[in-house]
Amino acid sequence: MKRRTILTGCTMLLGILLCLGLAACGGEKMQYDGLKLDDYITVGEYKGLEVDGYKIKVSEAEIQEKVEAALKENQQNKKLGKDKKLKKGDTANIDYTGKVDGKEFDGGASQGFDLELGSGQFIEGFEDGLIGHKVGEEVEVKVHFPDDYKGEKVAGKDAVFTVKINSATRPKVPEYNDEFVKKYTKFKTKEEYEESIREDIYKEKEEQAKTEQKNSLWSDVLESAEMKKYPEEELAAYQEVFSAQIDTMAQQYGMSRKDLLNQMYGTNDEKQVKSIIEDSTKTLIKQEMLTEYIADKEDLEYTKDEMQAKLDEIEKQGYDEETVKSYTGRSLEQYAHITLLYEKVQDFILDNAKVKK
Repeated sequence: MKRRTILTGCTMLLGILLCLGLAACGGEKMQYDGLKLDDYITVGEYKGLEVDGYKIKVSEAEIQEKVEAALKENQQNKKLGKDKKLKKGDTANIDYTGKVDGKEFDGGASQGFDLELGSGQFIEGFEDGLIGHKVGEEVEVKVHFPDDYKGEKVAGKDAVFTVKINSATRPKVPEYNDEFVKKYTKFKTKEEYEESIREDIYKEKEEQAKTEQKNSLWSDVLESAEMKKYPEEELAAYQEVFSAQIDTMAQQYGMSRKDLLNQMYGTNDEKQVKSIIEDSTKTLIKQEMLTEYIADKEDLEYTKDEMQAKLDEIEKQGYDEETVKSYTGRSLEQYAHITLLYEKVQDFILDNAKVKK
């Protein structure tokens, strides 16, 4: 019935873009070793550039938010007796049957379903209709399906659900004190625990601030660089991979190529899409060549341990050799190579930048 479809248009598009981002954000090492990069790219200044500084503040509210999350993570679910009325946040185990115009409809019935009241899993009005009732009760809940509901047969219609509340649980959040800290963390007191949270938040913010500095500097370096020409073999290879990605993902999502192109680019005109892909591949190759150029000029290298750590990191994200190759046309190690060099180059540019107060 009413559990909302997770893969909506927006989330589908996001998933597609994330898949494409595997290639676009780092890319694969193309066969640039046999090319003289000076013949292809002119690199501007990348040392001594100016970048804005940053100021970091950790508020008490941010610390308490982390504490509340820890408490919720370690909460216990208490079974409710028949004398307790359900409220928002409770999880009810229910049997339900829905009818439209007095007739049951496909997907409108289930047994033994665990529903957290207030989670928004079911159609608007359904969960609220159970609040205030008790375990063992049979409740009639009236709802209205919106006109754009995915089930065409019930869209825009009123429905009545007969719901049996089999059982229910209520989350019990533990008390926040030194005993909680000792039991669930490696610290002994609330003060020690909160100080560790403060340090973690500070590090996260500092890392984000440095990332923003690196992105700003890289944008300047990329803009100042100019491509004299593009290596035709590599350009054609990337365009072929990108186009093949579209067909693969269309099949995965059960869509036609045209529908997927509309989702991704707002057009299904193949000429326009070809032009968009060509621009994307040119930008990608420019970034890769710029990365290789600076790394070579400044003797930036990575160790075997760093390579292995990067391979492990990529695999933990769910990208194995086959997946990376299907999205980029390159091996897992080649992808890790350019990603590591890109990180080294960004660090180098920041280390040699002038930070404004």
